[in-house]
Amino acid sequence: MASETKSEINVIPPEELGFPLTKEFLELAFDREVESFSTNAGTNPGDNYMSVMHSIELTFKGEKEANHYLIKCYPNNQGRRAFLDQTNMFSKEYFMYQEFLPQLKQLAAENGVEDVVNLAVAPVHGGNIVGKQSKFTKKPWSDENFILMTDLRKSLGLTMADRVMGLDLNHAKIVIEEIAKLHALSWAYKQKNGITLLSNKYPQFTDDSMQNKDDLGKQFKQLMDHISNSSVKMVNEKLGSSHPACKSFKDFVSTDSTQHMNMFTQKNGIDENEIESHLRIKPEQDKDYNNEPWLVGTHGDCWVNNMLFLYNDEGPKKPVSVTLVDWQLNREACPTIDLAYFLFSSVRTSLRIPNLDKLLGIYHDAFVRYCDALQVKPLPGFSFETLKRRYRRAQHYGLLVSLPILSIVLKPPKDSIDMDTVKSEEVSELFGSVMKGNDENALLKHEISATVLDMYETGVI
Repeated sequence: MASETKSEINVIPPEELGFPLTKEFLELAFDREVESFSTNAGTNPGDNYMSVMHSIELTFKGEKEANHYLIKCYPNNQGRRAFLDQTNMFSKEYFMYQEFLPQLKQLAAENGVEDVVNLAVAPVHGGNIVGKQSKFTKKPWSDENFILMTDLRKSLGLTMADRVMGLDLNHAKIVIEEIAKLHALSWAYKQKNGITLLSNKYPQFTDDSMQNKDDLGKQFKQLMDHISNSSVKMVNEKLGSSHPACKSFKDFVSTDSTQHMNMFTQKNGIDENEIESHLRIKPEQDKDYNNEPWLVGTHGDCWVNNMLFLYNDEGPKKPVSVTLVDWQLNREACPTIDLAYFLFSSVRTSLRIPNLDKLLGIYHDAFVRYCDALQVKPLPGFSFETLKRRYRRAQHYGLLVSLPILSIVLKPPKDSIDMDTVKSEEVSELFGSVMKGNDENALLKHEISATVLDMYETGVI
């Protein structure tokens, strides 16, 4: 009787989830009889911002061991829902799990290198995007969006790293190699299928988020302007307003940040001449330089909160693998965009700046190794020196995108904001609430100032 009672409990209120999470719902999802289940919050405040995660502990009939899953849903807040609708972020992630990532894993298997180019992907068991057919099941679902997946934390013991502390070299190496694996697989997919642009076949790889001219785009620009002004104030206080790096930084962020970021995510790749014209110290002319665009399928949101690590069982704690999660910002872009996004957001300046060549070298060697395994030539003109040149300009993107992200990453856990408690439906106010207290965050001030100083000294700004 106790198990039957538990199986009927709907712990998550329907008005919060958008639909009743019942025994019947779960049996439709898994096509198995459910003995009992219970639910709880899937993430801590400060760990997830765009969607809502709920955890499910479930026991199938005839089994004693419980299984652990996560269901990712739309939030209740109408502003966040509108943002997801207009950016197609939720459907982009569903596409990656449903269609594209399985093709990459199949590609590795077809080439007999699934143990070498073994991209880690969270198992997904069901999902729904309103108005779109589901590959996972032909049975009817609710009129709400959701993705149902294995909870890798409780099922396999994967954990998030300390976002405030930042990743050490061991963590960074594993992440960079995983990013290189994704890039090499998507590049091989294009080569073996005769595809010039992924976005021509899959519109989900098009990134037009920075080209949004409606009210949502205006709100995002207002938010970036606010963050930029706050960052300039912090850098002035840290370095002294008379420092030339302060003027360079102020001039850099005084332009339209959204348009500047958009230059790195154009459908046909980066216009090298335009990008490099914004560098304070231009690269030397190289008649042998191949300026063909580098375009691969990228994760697009490579920061520490979207990474789950598996650690060794014996000896000093050390990461042995990583699984990238949250594929809502995937795009076709230069691989250096993922690298800059990751290194600026998740590796502290004290490690990133002195070890940059080592970190880029890890990516270079891994990308070449994976391309060799997949039997495709690397990107046109791919070399370590070219990678460094292209990454140097991508630091513009890394700096701009890190300004809002570091406000989240470096916020003390006790001050983390639960987005579900924010009542405003204005995107600028929703995310602006996360930025409160930035002026008093000494670590945030140090990281932004150290980054700006390094970029000035290397002539990037």
